Amino acid sequence: MRKVIFVIVVSMAFLSCIKESTPGPQGQRGPQGPPGKDGTQISTYYFDVHPSQWKKIETSNPPRCYAFVEKTFPELTVSVIDGGAILAYVLMDDCDQQLPYVVTSLDGGYFYTRVIRYDLQRGVIGFVVEDSDFNVPLPPYNVTVTFKVVLINKI
Repeated sequence: MRKVIFVIVVSMAFLSCIKESTPGPQGQRGPQGPPGKDGTQISTYYFDVHPSQWKKIETSNPPRCYAFVEKTFPELTVSVIDGGAILAYVLMDDCDQQLPYVVTSLDGGYFYTRVIRYDLQRGVIGFVVEDSDFNVPLPPYNVTVTFKVVLINKI
């Protein structure tokens, strides 16, 4: 008897999850939404960094070592930095990885963390590669690395 009740309960649970194949009646159309706000500009830029362009920066207090490249970016204005939005990506492994991008790697039997990030100044963007072992090889990549930057700004 318990098996019969169990089969009935399980059957009802499965049958209640089956979706109707025909859609129900169409509801009333809602009110018109507010008009979109004009004046927002979205622009995308690409920066190629060749292996020879990376510079190694080392500091002693605090101890840090990172690879750095600076690119002229006149579209990066004070109004974008203060009132817009900046999204940056590194194009790796056939996909866009949003910055900062953190990846753990194994080198010589030791794990370390690599952080790829960006720094901003008016008219300039810098891309930074920093390893947790404070020993970034130069260049950090032996191939050209492409960065994508999306600026969202009110005009």
